[in-house]
Amino acid sequence: MRNYPSVAPEASLRTGDTQHRTSGADQTGASRGPLACTGTLDAWRAHSCSQDVRHLQTLRIAVVYGALSTEDAVYMDAIPPEEWSAASIEQVLVDLGIESVRLDPCRPDFIDQVRECDVVFLNVHGPFGEDGRIQGLLEFLGVPYTCSSVLASSIGMDKLVSKSVFAHLDIPTPSSVSVDATTGEHGLPIHFPAMLKAVDGGSSIGIAMVASSEAVRMSTASMTARGFSRLFLEQHVTGRIVTSSAIHVPRRGLIVLPPLEAVPRADYYDEESKLAGSECDYRLLDATETRTTDALRVYTEKVYHFLGCRGAIRVDFIVDDLQTPWALEINTIPGLQEGSNLPVAARMAGMDYSDIIVLLLLDALHRHRAPTWMNARDARG
Repeated sequence: MRNYPSVAPEASLRTGDTQHRTSGADQTGASRGPLACTGTLDAWRAHSCSQDVRHLQTLRIAVVYGALSTEDAVYMDAIPPEEWSAASIEQVLVDLGIESVRLDPCRPDFIDQVRECDVVFLNVHGPFGEDGRIQGLLEFLGVPYTCSSVLASSIGMDKLVSKSVFAHLDIPTPSSVSVDATTGEHGLPIHFPAMLKAVDGGSSIGIAMVASSEAVRMSTASMTARGFSRLFLEQHVTGRIVTSSAIHVPRRGLIVLPPLEAVPRADYYDEESKLAGSECDYRLLDATETRTTDALRVYTEKVYHFLGCRGAIRVDFIVDDLQTPWALEINTIPGLQEGSNLPVAARMAGMDYSDIIVLLLLDALHRHRAPTWMNARDARG
């Protein structure tokens, strides 16, 4: 077992005789808007980026990627291997001179291999990848890993539990009713059209717009055939699909990135729209929509801090005709294909793709704590 390092301490925040003060954010707060994002990033780049990268160059990174879930399997079948997000992540590490190895979590020797690495870059989604299970394994092994820990991951993966969190935080979310996965029946009435969703679906896999109870029964059969066992109906809200992403900069706080409106070419943000960038366009909200933008920022901050998220998250919303954002779901491992929501929003804030990769790795090291039993064992010698 390796002795897992923490991020090397920052030598100084001073340049010459001038103390840098982060524009638009304090050490623990969230940046307000694109200019504040740029200020926080510029501060990190000026004072600690080079040192942080040199530290990462002494480590061995495991890029964990494989078909753990239906979501990842569909993605890997739909996208050429050279366009996989794992390939982009690895190219960044190569360009920065950081050693990495790709590990498939489906292989029987995964545990032995991952223990020989210093930090894990998790690039897996859906059940077993994004729901706290692989995070729990890595916690037990004492290996640092990117993005959120067990509790936040498991809550974010469960859309119904996430809706309870939204309600607790006074964040609007559409009403919903549970659906019997064996019959497609729902005990409470709901207005059609509605969205039939799998509780643990991702990338719009396990989602269908339905216009009648008969359509619910047919779509339920289709979803259960794909392995989904918990379903619910959500009231359809007419409006714009908007995503709000956030990323943590170690020692400097949370950056909430500019919200993006997703404009799919299909009737709704379906599987093809999310998996194929060519099927969806992204644009910034209009500069006059300050009330909506502020609400999205506040809601994203609330979710991030209440769940104790780490690294980056993305929260998906529908913004209705009255400019009210309705929260739909939380993504604790946002997709990292270069045309995906988080990388696009980051570019809008002046952040390079490589910045995302480095910041996620630094955050993993910065927040890592070895399990108590491991510390006690080491103390005994």
